[in-house]
Amino acid sequence: MGRWKFVGRTDELSRLVNAATSPDGRGLFLSGTAGVGKSRLLAQSLAQLPALDCAVWSASANIATAGIPFGGLAQVLPADQPAGLTPAGIMRWAVEALHQQAAGRRIVIGIDDAHLLDPSSAALVYLLARSENTTVLGTLRSGEPVPLPIRALWADDLVDHAELGPMTPAETGELLTAMLGGPVDAPSADRLHRLSADNALLLRELVIAAHASNELSQAYGVWRWTGRGHLPPSLDDLVDARIGQLDQGVRAVVELVAMGEPIGLTLLNRATDTTAVEVAEERGLIRVVTHDRRSDVRLAHPRQSVAQRLSELGESVDGPLPALMARHARAEYAHSGDQLLAVANDFAELELTVFAAEATSRAISRLRAARSSRSHEANLRLAALLRRCDVLRTPALTIRQPALTDRERQIARLAARGLASRNIAEQLYISTRTVENHLQRVYNKLGVADRSELWPALRAMSDPEAEPEG
Repeated sequence: MGRWKFVGRTDELSRLVNAATSPDGRGLFLSGTAGVGKSRLLAQSLAQLPALDCAVWSASANIATAGIPFGGLAQVLPADQPAGLTPAGIMRWAVEALHQQAAGRRIVIGIDDAHLLDPSSAALVYLLARSENTTVLGTLRSGEPVPLPIRALWADDLVDHAELGPMTPAETGELLTAMLGGPVDAPSADRLHRLSADNALLLRELVIAAHASNELSQAYGVWRWTGRGHLPPSLDDLVDARIGQLDQGVRAVVELVAMGEPIGLTLLNRATDTTAVEVAEERGLIRVVTHDRRSDVRLAHPRQSVAQRLSELGESVDGPLPALMARHARAEYAHSGDQLLAVANDFAELELTVFAAEATSRAISRLRAARSSRSHEANLRLAALLRRCDVLRTPALTIRQPALTDRERQIARLAARGLASRNIAEQLYISTRTVENHLQRVYNKLGVADRSELWPALRAMSDPEAEPEG
């Protein structure tokens, strides 16, 4: 598969272009999580500007240049730099040189990942933003420390600063259509949207993996995903390759953060090995969050850490519970409905009814996302477990159901009580076809196959009128 065609984000794209071309020269910086689409959006906006009589320069900061003076703007600075200049002299020369090359056109500087700029480059960006007929656009990763000169841009009212939110379901559908060259059926698009956590980068990896494993098929011009609701093997491999096996030093860092988060970065470096802290951050196990002048460390993957610790306990503690708890945590981390259902069965065998019900409830959510036929079986099991739990409810026992309309719920209740579609139609003064259409939508939302499975599914939603009569 080639490069994704740019679709969606029309409001944000217009805002960037308008910022670059507006008479006041006020720039714009967008913050967002990794993979949300910041870099592509910035690149797309910059590509439109030469046609609007702008002189455009772009740079992408990275860790490799973060310690090199002016390294972050190496792609912007002219090659014929005079010798013997002080840092302040280099900045004045750079501003003058860019204005000369622009030849009267509006100067637009685009900086991707500006949070990684070295101090000299960040200071030059600030100076450019203050110079005449110049606009600065850029991206930042949310939660990362921002160089003071970049933060001063919006503090001094030289740029606007906005958060780039996740993709909407509609934008996900547009992106999938552009990637695959044809429309995607609504259930598949919805599943991919939820599994990708609204993240364009993860969506791309999911589509590539699904296409390579023939889990994406096209019929009558419409694409459908027939795969599973948890990470495909290729993505499991990517996670394993990224995280890898932990040595004792890195494990100590992760466990200390898990017990005491948020923990100060300075304190963590004193209590553990500094290199191990860096490795843990590079592998995505911990994350550093900076607020004002304080840097705190939080766990990036709590479920994985819990599963690892429980696995270790299972080797040293008697009894089946620690190992079973570890399997539960791993199943949650893998988003696997099948694994969660197996864990629920084992909880039930140990007569841990609440744990079994919670695991079954989580399994139903995953199985529905995968449109698995096992969701029918899971609905029945959950209804039986809930009866044994009596009135007890926990957060995990509250399933996030797709919302039923009042009419869908009304028809579902009547069908659950055994009324035929014709009788329901007569009772509600609507056509039989309308009843069948509503029922089909209910089946799709609840993940059930027919009306015989409606009442346990409704009861799992805590519907007080779901019990069949008789």
